Amino acid sequence: MNDTESLFSGFASVDHEQWKLKVIEELKGADFSKIVWRTPEGFAMEPWLNRHTAAAAPEVPFGRSTNRWRICQQIAVESLLDDPALLEEALTGGAEAIEMRSDGVPENAEIARLLEALRSIDLAKTALYFSGAIGDPSALLDSLATLPGFASNSGAVLFDALSAPDTKLPMPPHSGFRTLAVDTTRFHEAGATITQELAIALSGVSECISRLTDAGVDAAEAAAAIEIVIAAGTSHFPELAKLRALRAMWPQLLAAYGVAADAMPEPRIFVRSSTRSISALDPYTNILRLSTEALSAILGGCDTLQLAPFDPAGSVSAEFAERITRNIHLLLREESNLGHVIDPAAGSFYIETMTATLCREVWALFQRIESEGGLGVAEANGSIATMIASAANARRKAIYTRRQTLVGINRYTVLPAAEVVSAIRQHPDATKVSGYEQLRLRMTAHVSAGGSTPKAALWLHGDPSKSLRVAAFAKDFLRSGGFEVMPAVTLDPKSCNCRALLRDEPEIVVFCWSGDIDPASISKVCETIQELNKATVIIMAAKPPENAAELLRAGLDRFIHLGSDACADLLSLQHKTGVL
Repeated sequence: MNDTESLFSGFASVDHEQWKLKVIEELKGADFSKIVWRTPEGFAMEPWLNRHTAAAAPEVPFGRSTNRWRICQQIAVESLLDDPALLEEALTGGAEAIEMRSDGVPENAEIARLLEALRSIDLAKTALYFSGAIGDPSALLDSLATLPGFASNSGAVLFDALSAPDTKLPMPPHSGFRTLAVDTTRFHEAGATITQELAIALSGVSECISRLTDAGVDAAEAAAAIEIVIAAGTSHFPELAKLRALRAMWPQLLAAYGVAADAMPEPRIFVRSSTRSISALDPYTNILRLSTEALSAILGGCDTLQLAPFDPAGSVSAEFAERITRNIHLLLREESNLGHVIDPAAGSFYIETMTATLCREVWALFQRIESEGGLGVAEANGSIATMIASAANARRKAIYTRRQTLVGINRYTVLPAAEVVSAIRQHPDATKVSGYEQLRLRMTAHVSAGGSTPKAALWLHGDPSKSLRVAAFAKDFLRSGGFEVMPAVTLDPKSCNCRALLRDEPEIVVFCWSGDIDPASISKVCETIQELNKATVIIMAAKPPENAAELLRAGLDRFIHLGSDACADLLSLQHKTGVL
């Protein structure tokens, strides 16, 4: 083979239709749609795209020479005032930007102490971000201007202009520093889809530019005052495409305000890790979530990335949690070298198609919001909340029915460590606990009060390969509610020999049967079990068959399956087994 010969020239080419026919053959009668992924946005993404089937790639402009992002660590202003050494610890540990968040508007004396702490760092190298209860942003900017080196700082006052429609919007004191934030994280946490987040971001930017241009500010200068704040979720490819789509639509939005191409400032994107999938009881799985979210944000082209500490309950020291979380950045940068390649997703037919689809759908939704009078009006009249509620309900249903897997929360759970439970009980208001984790907390509280963990016995019957899969499902299902699951037992229903199954006095018996289910057989087995222990709750791990009502009358309490409301089922089972 000479140097110019194609590496794959020895293989016959396969077009899309040939490939699809082969896939359908391998599916053995199942519909092709079975392997087409429908994203949370409702987009149908085929498993294979090529140059002929992919959407035309949108232009995603980048004006920088590397893909380097700023590692940002959030520090509470109150904590910093108590311990100024936190600043130096963060910077020594690898942080390049500091976000100071205040829960209450600082008094003048507190601002003076904060400024004194900030004098110890090189403001030309460390970007400063201010968030939370900022108070008067202009007054804060005046105070910051007295700091040596602040004229070279490239951070931002993350003043949410949309939450203060009557406040005069401040302009940056110098180029590089930003004074306005279009923050979509509250919409994300409320359950918004990616399409909704991006449309809200565009509408927020549009509203800020309109207010500033009405005040006589040039549109390009107005855009340069804005920092876009976005949360990164755990769905890797859509979250990656989200930032690319935002960059692709930015020039189109600014062009509508008459900004010339050579005068357009780049969008500056500040990404936070999401809290809506975080686990309070299994904090170490959060390291994996944060890594996935960070990877999506970095490959998508974020400018600044702030990851929340992996342990929201505070069961480990704050210093350890911050260090491990910072190390996610450092591993991705120093060992994976993700800071070198600009827009590494460019050219991927799959991601380019997803980016293009997002751009199309987002722009249509953005225009709809604008037609209502803009984001402020749409939020005031409730249309934004109504729009998000539908998506949030769909997501909640997917989690409660376990069609969407959250490792450590609704699937593959472990018993929470005692120190984690103790930390949550000491600070219940500071920790977001999901419905599944509330169930497991109820179980630990029940045991702490002197109760015992209810046990479940698994009864296998039928084809072993199928019944074992059903048993694995049932075990994972019940453990997510805090129940103890005993080793599975294989018995013949015809013999009704249930004593071996009930030897350890389980409160629940789960039928993990395959094949046809005979109501008479079920009735006889249920009768025998309840003769031995009347309080036993009997359930079947299967979708309800046509004769489900007859089986329930025969003694079954319920059917559990992928698609049933697991949270509701588990809560009911806790009540029926004495967990208060």
